[in-house]
Amino acid sequence: MFNLMIILSSMINSEPFGSNNYKIAKYIIENIEDLEDCSVSQLAKNCYVSNSSISRFCRDIGMSDFNALKNQIAKFGVSHETMKEKYEFKDYDSNQPMKSYIKSVIENLKLVLLSVDEESIQKLVKDISQYHKVAAFGYRQSENVALNLQYDLQTSGKHIFTCIKFIEQAEYMEHANQDHLIIIFSDTGTYFERVFERTKPFKNVKTKPKIYMITSNRDLKIHYVDEYIYYHSRHDYASHPYPLMVISDVICVEYAHMKKIPH
Repeated sequence: MFNLMIILSSMINSEPFGSNNYKIAKYIIENIEDLEDCSVSQLAKNCYVSNSSISRFCRDIGMSDFNALKNQIAKFGVSHETMKEKYEFKDYDSNQPMKSYIKSVIENLKLVLLSVDEESIQKLVKDISQYHKVAAFGYRQSENVALNLQYDLQTSGKHIFTCIKFIEQAEYMEHANQDHLIIIFSDTGTYFERVFERTKPFKNVKTKPKIYMITSNRDLKIHYVDEYIYYHSRHDYASHPYPLMVISDVICVEYAHMKKIPH
């Protein structure tokens, strides 16, 4: 269900305002608790679209059909209750919410400072410079980090690709080859499980792109990921996405400085 909400949010953020996909995604998000028994005709009527528009929407978000969408909607209740705990963080003080939050963010960033291997960042920066086709992806807050990386590298004359929609991220990777460099921002390391929930990426490992993953999951070992940049995190509300933001900023700083050095 968490996957579905991410996909619906990305659809709203990337589709033209008022388009059919926008209207359907917005309606589902706003009424999801009441849609478990909704038929395709009822949903189409409520969204002021045709039944075929609902079918196209399902395919556009990676679902095989409306029944697959309904199965995801049915899982909302349990997932929603679990997500209510996301706002917890270490040493929360209801009398000083701002102060306690910022202190917790600083403490977590100290863990990042002590845990990141700076040589791995420098290696990535060199690869960003050497590869002509570079992309960066994430989901939700992590995709915002990828967007910031795109913007900041552009100021140094380096254009990289990113996009909000999961389905477009997956399509990019399916067509990428050994000439591509792909950077994945994923705090928990579950990015590929979310984007390729029912399929496996990079079936031909000999022609796959070079992949870096920036993550706090040190136990992660994915055979098609070439390089990891690890950091420590407490995994609470005050810890994400700040480590990824800091690492992204350092990548941009290092890239800008590298371009100033005469070869």
